[in-house]
Amino acid sequence: MNHRFLFKGFTPYLIVIAAVFSPLLPFSLIRGTGLHDNQRIVEVVCASLSGITVIAGLFRSNLILRSCNNRVICLLTAFFLLGLASGIRAYSPRYAFFEWANFLLIFGASCLIAFEIAANGDAMLDQILRLCGLGCAFYIFVAIIVYVVLINAGGQPSNAVFIPGFDNYRFFNHVQTITLPLLGLWTCRSGVGKQKTFAVGVTSIWWTLLFVSAGRGTFIGLLAGICVTWFYLRKDALPWCRVMLRSALIGSGAYLAFYVLIPLSLGLQPFGFLFIVVERTMGDPGSGRWHLWTRAWEIMLAHPWLGAGPLHFAHFGRDIQNGAHPHNWVLQIACEWGIPALLCLVIAIALGLKRLLSVRQYLDPTDVKNHLTLAAWLTIGVAILVDGLVSGLIVMPTSQLWIALYIGCAWGWTVSMTPATQTTILRLPMTVRIGGGAILLTSIYFLANGLWPEIRNLPAYEEQTLQKDLYPNPAFWPRIWLGGYF
Repeated sequence: MNHRFLFKGFTPYLIVIAAVFSPLLPFSLIRGTGLHDNQRIVEVVCASLSGITVIAGLFRSNLILRSCNNRVICLLTAFFLLGLASGIRAYSPRYAFFEWANFLLIFGASCLIAFEIAANGDAMLDQILRLCGLGCAFYIFVAIIVYVVLINAGGQPSNAVFIPGFDNYRFFNHVQTITLPLLGLWTCRSGVGKQKTFAVGVTSIWWTLLFVSAGRGTFIGLLAGICVTWFYLRKDALPWCRVMLRSALIGSGAYLAFYVLIPLSLGLQPFGFLFIVVERTMGDPGSGRWHLWTRAWEIMLAHPWLGAGPLHFAHFGRDIQNGAHPHNWVLQIACEWGIPALLCLVIAIALGLKRLLSVRQYLDPTDVKNHLTLAAWLTIGVAILVDGLVSGLIVMPTSQLWIALYIGCAWGWTVSMTPATQTTILRLPMTVRIGGGAILLTSIYFLANGLWPEIRNLPAYEEQTLQKDLYPNPAFWPRIWLGGYF
């Protein structure tokens, strides 16, 4: 690929930096914004810049490297067309189009990342992984400062304060579902010596924070991903499994030392949610999700073809007062976008995983690095799909950015590992470029229109949308903003 081809730029670095540092912004980006709202604004800016970058590329070049097969392209096109039709007939098209545009532009960011990885290969991927590792190391540094301050303050602190940067520590778990395997891949691809030791340390402490927050969906997703990877790749995946297991054991040891034994020696209860979650799981295994899933099923049955509209579970499920999304990506797409859209998405995902796994046939048996890279991509893909069945992984802004990064990296790596004869170069006619630019500009408008005018005064907006006249005990259930909507 040369400089004539479409999509050259800074998008991979923008997405990584935004995903890593948006939770730790020390100030409000807009008056009244907190942690979640800051992250949403950062995500929308990244999505908009990605759209603008694609538009600029469309008019800068008439060539594009096609790295998808026709079936995937058709399925994704049908998915977004069905979502658009669903939004037109939704209760609030403004908010439906916001969600639709956000998904489309975030996917555009994945495309940009994929083309960069395909063009620059291992060098670009290693830079991205290194930046991920350094960003996670910075977050760990902040978490250590919080820990030291709380220990010195004395008394039994709230467990949630040990996970800084997120209004709900579960949002951090969503991030860890993607970042833990990425850190494991960084460890595998790091050189020997201090660089390797540093990578192992960061990955291990990242596990420690997972034990502190006790994210059940993340645990289950990662376990499923590692098991599927081992089952499919067998001996080629053993080094990858050992890296993940070893770092998890080191992380659990650090958790027991610093969050259990030290507090006990000070006469306090253990820090974190690990011991609490066992009792809570026994008492309520679904953590109230059954009511959400039941409502999503009801919405799906009432609107089977086009759904109730993207984002509209927040409207039709508001009386449950237990979440603005169903905590299940399958039910979410089915009830909001419709069953046909869900089928298109599921088949596209299946074909994408099939394409990823096909890379194995092109790898030399002695190419350990790329076998480990394939193992990591498969682990993350399965982890996202499994964790997303019990969480809001595809809803929250920072995890959406990490998912976009994963899709782009895995996609671009797959293209770079595929023989050149398997990819094709297309010449885009002017009508296609103008049409694509118009769609992307419209999507950016949909994003802005979905945020305005509530973004002008978020605290007052949150109070208004709690609908105290309808519900005596309102609560904050994030979807776009922390205060929710509908």
